[in-house]
Amino acid sequence: MEFLILLATCILAIFQSAEAGVSDAQRRVIDNQIFLLKEGMVSEKEVFKKAKKFDDKGVFGIGSDEMTREEYKEYLREKSFTILD
Repeated sequence: MEFLILLATCILAIFQSAEAGVSDAQRRVIDNQIFLLKEGMVSEKEVFKKAKKFDDKGVFGIGSDEMTREEYKEYLREKSFTILD
C-alpha cells in the first residue's frame, strides 16, 4: 500500500512539473507565421487555430496540456507582436 502511495505521488509530481503553456510544436507553427502576422496576411486567430492542433493530449487525458488563449497571447508578446482585442 505504501508503495502505491509513493508511486502515485511520484507520478503526480512529474505531471505537475511538466512545462505548461505553448509546446515546442506550437512554437514552431507560431514562429513560422510571425512574418505573415506582422504583414497582415493571416489573422492571429488563424494562427491560434493552426497551433491549437498540436495540443498535448497526454495519455488517456493524464498529462494533457492544452494551450490557452492567454498563453498564446503571452508567447506572441515575447515575440514582440501585440494583439489588439
